[in-house]
Amino acid sequence: MARLKQPGRISAPDPEFCRRLEFEAPGKVDMVVSTTVSEPPAAVENAPPGGAARDGATDAQKAPQRVQTAQRRAHAHPVTRPDMVTIRLLYRLPDNLVARAAAWAAKARCPVGTVLRRAMADLRPALTAALEAGIDYRDVPVDRAKASAHRFDSSITLSRAAHDRLCTELDPEGLAGLTPSLSRWVRAKAVVHLEDYLHRAGY
Repeated sequence: MARLKQPGRISAPDPEFCRRLEFEAPGKVDMVVSTTVSEPPAAVENAPPGGAARDGATDAQKAPQRVQTAQRRAHAHPVTRPDMVTIRLLYRLPDNLVARAAAWAAKARCPVGTVLRRAMADLRPALTAALEAGIDYRDVPVDRAKASAHRFDSSITLSRAAHDRLCTELDPEGLAGLTPSLSRWVRAKAVVHLEDYLHRAGY
């Protein structure tokens, strides 16, 4: 009668053996713990910076001042300017004075007209004051200036009252207007002033 083979011995699972074969032992599961630290939420890009907030606060502080300024302007009574009249002036300047003014203009690197206008601007306040006070028709030169190469074009602004007085004194019949007579009167003053103006400048 044949002998029966003895049943083999079943050994318990060897964890080390499983680990050597790169397997995990049955019934054991490694728990993976996350080490990632949660970051705080990013700042909103559209949020205004601190400087803008300060600017907003400054604007808020200035707003009442602007309102008060606007109210003061609204209640302020506008200053009424008297009616003014501008009179055109046309006259010719002596050639020798224009040549001296041209020498100054060449050094200043500007047109000769700039020098002549500066001289007229320096004289205009005195002319305006004299015309506002009133002049006599006998003060206006009768003779016209000799022919000159340079014709000067300017103007002067007077009050309506002064204009009316000059019309009565210089052009009582309203035939010639004020431009011819006032141009001769202003030319006589301008020639003397331009001579002194150029002399003081060294020309």
